[in-house]
Amino acid sequence: MSHRLGLDGALALAALAALGCGLGACSSEGSGCPAVATSVRLPADAAPHDDSMEWWYYTGHLFAGQRRFGFELTIFQVDVGADLSYIGHAALTDLERGEHVYAQDIITRAELYPRFDLAVGPWSMRAEGQTDRLEFGLERYALSLELVPEKPPAIHGGDGLIDMGSDKTSFYYSKTRLRAAGSLSLDGQALAVSGQAWMDHQWGDFDVFGSDGWDWFSLQLEDGWELMLFLLHFTDGHVDITGGTLVSPEGCAREFTDFEIQATGEWVSPHTGAVYPHGWTLSVPDEGLELVITPALADQEVDSRATTLNVYWEGAVDVAGTHRGAATAGLGYVELAGYSAWGPESP
Repeated sequence: MSHRLGLDGALALAALAALGCGLGACSSEGSGCPAVATSVRLPADAAPHDDSMEWWYYTGHLFAGQRRFGFELTIFQVDVGADLSYIGHAALTDLERGEHVYAQDIITRAELYPRFDLAVGPWSMRAEGQTDRLEFGLERYALSLELVPEKPPAIHGGDGLIDMGSDKTSFYYSKTRLRAAGSLSLDGQALAVSGQAWMDHQWGDFDVFGSDGWDWFSLQLEDGWELMLFLLHFTDGHVDITGGTLVSPEGCAREFTDFEIQATGEWVSPHTGAVYPHGWTLSVPDEGLELVITPALADQEVDSRATTLNVYWEGAVDVAGTHRGAATAGLGYVELAGYSAWGPESP
C-alpha cells in the first residue's frame, strides 16, 4: 500500500510552484488578481454538459448554537447510452450524537436537465441568481439551505483542466467559501442552522475508475484562505498531483505543487474492513503553511456500491496549525476513495 498516504512514510512531492488564476476566480477587476485564460465559462458551465461523467458536490459545516453538523449532497450525471443516470448521495454527520447517516438514489432521464436545477427524487440543488439552494432528507434529518458565495469560483489547474487518469481530463472549479443558512429538522424539530460550505463541479469524458482511487482535501481556514488538494492513486503504486490550489482572502486562486503530506493514524471500517488514513500533517513550504488535519468523527464511510460501484470515506475534519508564522485553525472535508470496493469488478 505504498501509494497510499500511509504511516510508513511521508508522501513528498516537490516541483516549482506554478502561479495561475481562473476566469472569474481571479479577475483583474477590483481584486487585483491577474486574469488567466481558461476554458471554463461561468455561469453557463454551471449547467449540465453532454459528457460521459459530471458531478456537483456540496459539503459543509453547520451550527445550531453549540451543536455541530457536517453534510454532503452530491448529484452525479452519468451517460449510460440511451438514457442518462442521475445519482444522488446524501449524508449528515451529527457530532453531538456521534453518528453519520447517509442514503443514495438513482433516476434515469432521456435528456439533460436544461439548467442547474437538478433533482434526484426529493433531493434537489439549484441556482437562484448567485444563491444556491439545497434540499434533502434522510432518516430523521431533513435539511434546507441557502448558500451564498463569499468569493468568486476558483478555477483549478490554472486553465480549468485536471488529470483524471487514463490520459483523460476533467474540467473543474469550486466555490470555496459559501455562507450557509437554513433549517435542519431533527426528529421533527426544526433547528435554525448557519455555517459554511464548499461546492465542487467536475465534468468531462473520463473514466472514474481510470485511477485506483484518490485522496481529496478541501480546507477552509479562519484567516480567510482555502486549500484544495487532489491526489490520484494508480495500480502501479505511484501517486499523481491532479490538483493543488490555494485561494487567498481576496479570491485569487493559485496552483501549488510543492508540499508534504503524511498520515498520522489509521481507521479500520467495521462495515467493510477497509483501512483508511485517519489524521494527517500537511506542509506547504512556499506558503509557510503547517497544518494538522483531524477527522471530527471516525466513521464517515459511505457504501455506494448500489449506485456508483464503490465505497468511500467522506468526512468532516478539523484543522489547526500555523500560516506564515501565525496560529490558524479551520474546518474541512476529506474524501478517500479506492481503499475498499472500487469499480464494476469489485465485490
